[in-house]
This record gives sequence, C-alpha cells and structure tokens, in this order.
Amino acid sequence: MDGTVQSVLADDPFGYWHAMVPGLRPRRALLLGLGAGTVARLIHERFGPVRTVGVDDDPAVLSVARNALADLSDVEIVEADAFRYVEEGVAVGERFDYVAVDVYRGARLAHGVVGRPFLKALKTLLQPRGQAAFNLFLERRAADRVRRIERVFSHVERRMVGKNVIVWVRA
Repeated sequence: MDGTVQSVLADDPFGYWHAMVPGLRPRRALLLGLGAGTVARLIHERFGPVRTVGVDDDPAVLSVARNALADLSDVEIVEADAFRYVEEGVAVGERFDYVAVDVYRGARLAHGVVGRPFLKALKTLLQPRGQAAFNLFLERRAADRVRRIERVFSHVERRMVGKNVIVWVRA
C-alpha cells in the first residue's frame, strides 16, 4: 500500500508471522490488525479450524484478506477500529484464548497500543491464562513499549525475529 510490508507472505520462513502463532490451539482467537490474513492462515494450517475474528480498519487491506481467506469459514472478518472493537468487546463480555496485536498505520505503531487503557481492556478480553502476542518493530522506542506492556501483564516473553520483537503475554 505505502511501501509497508503487509502480511501476505505466510510461506516466508524469515517473516515474523510464524512467531505470532500460539503454541497451543486456541478455542477462540482475535487478530487485531488482520492485514492480509497471514496469521489467520498460519493458525488454520497449524491447528485446523479455529474460531477467529480478524479486525482491520483499512477497506483495501480487507479486500485482499477476504480473497486470501475465502476458503476459511472459521475466520470472521470485521472492518473496525481495533481500539473500539476491544472496548465494545469488553462491554459485552467477549473472551478470547489468544489475541494477536499487530496494529500499525503504515510503519508506525498505532497510537495507544501500549497505553494502559488499551492494555487493561485487552487483558479483560483474555480468558484466564489466555495469551496475547504483540508485534513491535525494533526501533528506539521498543524497550519503552515492552516496559509499558510489562506494567499490565505479569508474564512477558520476548522473541526476536529479524527487525521485530514479538512480545508474548499471559492474562
């Protein structure tokens, strides 16, 4: 779209997407920043059908995702703002075993992703012992962003993949 790599390279062994796939089969997954659906595809390939909600607010990107994921009936694609989706999900008692957070505006992490209100709401959406994975670019603010995540989630693991750090947390 604007030169930023979108998630269309599921077969790329060097992409960060593989590091965002959970080790255990989730019953219900939420993908914030669906992109073209690579993480959804990888989850399906690893575990078979998993009830998944993919959220993105870019209609052009979602058009690509709908085509790429047309054969996966277990993936619900939602055009929405990720922050609003989480807020509304908390309000109605939604729960997920796994959440992937890959919310960028071009090459910039969306404002508020590591803010306490969003992180606390996200924690509320997770089932007890549920997991979330955050994709962060390795840049000057990465260490601060990880610290902000650690202030809300007690169990944090970092996985370095190329120029990304995948931060895994548990509710």
